[in-house]
Amino acid sequence: MKLFYKMGLPCIALPWLCTPALADGDRNTELEEVIVSASRLQKPASALPNTVTIVDQVRIEQATLINSSLAGVLEQTVPGFGPSLDKLAGRGESLRGRNPLYLIDGVPQHNALRDGQRDGHTIDMDFVERIEVIHGSNAIQGIGATGGVINLVTKSPRADGGWTQDVKFSLSAPDRIESDGLTTKLSYIGSARLEERVDLSAGVTYQDHGLFYDAAGEPVGLYPTQGDIMDSTSRNLFLKLVTEPLPGQRLQLMVNDFNLERNGDFVAVVGDRASNRLTGTESGDPRPLVGNPAENDVTTVSLDYMAEDLAGWRLSAQLYYQDFAGLFEGGEFGGFFRLTIDGPAFLDQSEIQSEKYGAKLMLSRAALFDTNADLTLGLDLSSDSSAQILALSGREWVPEADLSSASPFVQLDYEFSEHLQLTAGARYENVDLEVGDYTTIAAANSTFVAGGEPEFTETLFNIGTVYDLTEQWSLYASFSEGFTMPDVGRVLRGINTPGQSVESFLDLEPVITDNREIGVKYQGARLRAELAVYQSDSDQGSRLDMNSNGIFEVRREKTEIEGIDINMQYALSDTATLGGNYAYIDGRFDADRNGSVDTDLDGLNIAPNRLNVFYQQSFAGNISARLDVSKLFRRTFKGAGLSAERAAQIAFDKPYTLAHFNISLASDIGDFALGLRNLLDKQYITYFSQVETAQRNDTFFAGQGRTLTLTYSNDF
Repeated sequence: MKLFYKMGLPCIALPWLCTPALADGDRNTELEEVIVSASRLQKPASALPNTVTIVDQVRIEQATLINSSLAGVLEQTVPGFGPSLDKLAGRGESLRGRNPLYLIDGVPQHNALRDGQRDGHTIDMDFVERIEVIHGSNAIQGIGATGGVINLVTKSPRADGGWTQDVKFSLSAPDRIESDGLTTKLSYIGSARLEERVDLSAGVTYQDHGLFYDAAGEPVGLYPTQGDIMDSTSRNLFLKLVTEPLPGQRLQLMVNDFNLERNGDFVAVVGDRASNRLTGTESGDPRPLVGNPAENDVTTVSLDYMAEDLAGWRLSAQLYYQDFAGLFEGGEFGGFFRLTIDGPAFLDQSEIQSEKYGAKLMLSRAALFDTNADLTLGLDLSSDSSAQILALSGREWVPEADLSSASPFVQLDYEFSEHLQLTAGARYENVDLEVGDYTTIAAANSTFVAGGEPEFTETLFNIGTVYDLTEQWSLYASFSEGFTMPDVGRVLRGINTPGQSVESFLDLEPVITDNREIGVKYQGARLRAELAVYQSDSDQGSRLDMNSNGIFEVRREKTEIEGIDINMQYALSDTATLGGNYAYIDGRFDADRNGSVDTDLDGLNIAPNRLNVFYQQSFAGNISARLDVSKLFRRTFKGAGLSAERAAQIAFDKPYTLAHFNISLASDIGDFALGLRNLLDKQYITYFSQVETAQRNDTFFAGQGRTLTLTYSNDF
């Protein structure tokens, strides 16, 4: 109950006001008919005892007119998702205060052994048909989903038998039309039926990113270490081949090859927080300062097979592969990179290299033994080999580590009546970590660490129920456990005390999260609404903190997070819709490790409370328009682990409200759309820059000012 009072909203007296995660696009979309593949069960969103957000293609296209990145789309559409950093790294882009697991057609993008927080930049949004978000910790997709699951469902070939081509061109620029601020993009997708049961879709996107400008007309600062999407070129090659070997069977091959690399035409101009001088950008060669420009190079391949009826069972199987290379820009970092403890400092930079293989097998049967029970049996196998090298000196910063897992699971769904459904299941996580002997770099005292092969096992449970009060009202409640590894690479590279071994190092223990949630949903002729209240606890959480050299380290502490997600939309008429979402979140950790949480989670680990409101209107002549307003609320931090001075430094004490607008026209010669980001041209300091724990001068960023995006698309 305390959450309701802390929110200051009259949820008890006026429950229709307190309503989270329904898609806020076309009001006529019937979410009950959408099978949520991220759940791995053949169930619509309405039958799941969780908060679920479905972002359809129309809403994705609207959102990318404002921000073309995945995180930019999610912050506009998903309550509880942290503000987009608009950089290559996803600092603070959490879901319910924890990391979400990103998937592409069910293939994990998360690098469990060395999380560089770049898994949000592995596919272009023009190849995404819809986004499925299951909020809260769960283990149904394996390692990584402590904040929830975000599954990107890629576009499928058109099955109408004809050859179709979709072409799209977009141009973005600050409203002052600075030449170095122009961003251009071209995308193409072609689909065809090759034979009677073979459908092919192939596409390519190419985007040349210019600089972003703030409302004062100055270029936004580059993020040289973690990487930036400004001053970069990205290209994406995509292929999907679908065939039906026999009636009732489906075989699908998906290949996605994504690359984003900074052009290296600009350098950062370090700001100064004390004098309120923002970090900026100017022309110059960054290579003498940071090494080679940052890059993400990711290839994802999956082969899926489905058979609807094998002796009464439904079979679903997937083989997948991912090759990931993430190059970070470097520096001397106050002497951090050196060959010996007392040796001279020099420029170096790092690259995360990860290769993953996996298999997912699932058998499900409806009406088991002629009852109202549905049974699902599954087995997930995965292998992950990762390292972090120092690219200029050729040394290992993080030694090569191998993670393998074999995880069987079972899920039972029982329909007691047409109004009451129960689901329960268990997953046995069996993980083996293998690391050889290694020596840390000089910054960690050149410490020898004995290798080892620790094994981690955990049985993870989930249970939930959905009760339909009426055709419009339903209640749900659930408990689920999530499982992830801490950032193993950060832990291994930071060991600086002699006599340690991988076999016995406690900071490598998995993170287990417990998620409890209750919610109410309403869906009427004009009003759709949902309210969810949740708690997420971990006895040994994983919190990122930055040391004096500006290097992030892992802290293992007890954490407790609680919050409320609200979403609602109301059809004012057949052509106008008003709606929005609100997310409240509060999190604390155990700073003194006495078993009781005592300090607020900082802004790198938890998002601000946020209110998103929209108004959408359709007009005669195939014109539609949408206005979005987003308000981020003030957040301060306190507790035993923070001094008053430190709390004041990292407070989000300059909150901001932004408005965005888009309008589109469908015509006989193609579709035209215009997006206006930061419609009122407000000058502001980003959430990340205000709460960044090291308070570095080179991360003192302004947000983007008014930015125009014009797109033209056509299919023929």
